[in-house]
Amino acid sequence: MKHYYIPFIPKAEIEYLHLFELMEQADYTPSTKAYDTISYISISKLAEKLSFSRATLDRILNGDKYKDYLTADKEKRIIKLNTSFKAGSITQPFVCLTETEISFLRKHHDNKLCNYLIYMKYYCGMCKNTGQNFTAEQFLTNCGYSTRANSNYDDLSRYNKLLEDAGIITIIRYRDDDKKKRNTYKYNQSYLYLSQDR
Repeated sequence: MKHYYIPFIPKAEIEYLHLFELMEQADYTPSTKAYDTISYISISKLAEKLSFSRATLDRILNGDKYKDYLTADKEKRIIKLNTSFKAGSITQPFVCLTETEISFLRKHHDNKLCNYLIYMKYYCGMCKNTGQNFTAEQFLTNCGYSTRANSNYDDLSRYNKLLEDAGIITIIRYRDDDKKKRNTYKYNQSYLYLSQDR
């Protein structure tokens, strides 16, 4: 099964679904042990393989928003994906998504859901089997969404149901000492691949 290595940058202002499509075009590089190289004849030909426009592809390759995720060498006609997360003694946080998770995210076509799943997988992976009990407000704040918009809280409730129904997460619901409703999230172990040893 193919794995997708995503830098964990909660406030990144990118379209994850566009990034996933580009990642699907990548070839395997033995030296990095990852699908991280996209060779192309022309930007126009590459754009024909994608669901988004040539103009959007140009913005991704030429702008700053995706610089932590990929680099483009136009002379060599190569795009390198940032899937190598060890630099000396400093390790960049990342999340590894499976083809099943990518398929789930593409089916629902919701960038906030992509961010939510990546956020949840990262923090549940840090806790492994003990579960994670971050609040909706913590997620919204850490990822740059408004905590004043009721629609954001409604979305997170909907995402929880979608992820539970898909068998990706388990939610343990309880009340804390102040009688407030809380959730502890556990990620399905079959999806919880976060090892930095590839």
